[in-house]
Amino acid sequence: MCEIYTLLVQGNGKTTFAPREDAALAAAIRDGLLPDGHQFVNRLGDAALLQCSVFRREAGAGGCFVVQDSEGPLFAVVAESNLAYGLGLGRFGRLVAYARYGADIFENADVDDDDL
Repeated sequence: MCEIYTLLVQGNGKTTFAPREDAALAAAIRDGLLPDGHQFVNRLGDAALLQCSVFRREAGAGGCFVVQDSEGPLFAVVAESNLAYGLGLGRFGRLVAYARYGADIFENADVDDDDL
């Protein structure tokens, strides 16, 4: 079962996550469909490791992010505003990039840096 959260922006610009009940979004994710009222924007990360599918709301502000690994969806986050959407892009972009960077380091751990 995929967890679903709302991305909240605090007054100081920090982000927090609140659990969200959204049966329609959960069904779309489970069935591999576009979330209702959203359009696909891009996929960030590595499909074999950790990736984030980015969706923009078609009419109105915000969008949603679906983070998944090779086994399937892990969680979805809904951004209700454009500010939350922009901050979410940065946050999830870093999340998947750091996972790939960490994997690259461990894949090359047995190679001496002088040999590269």
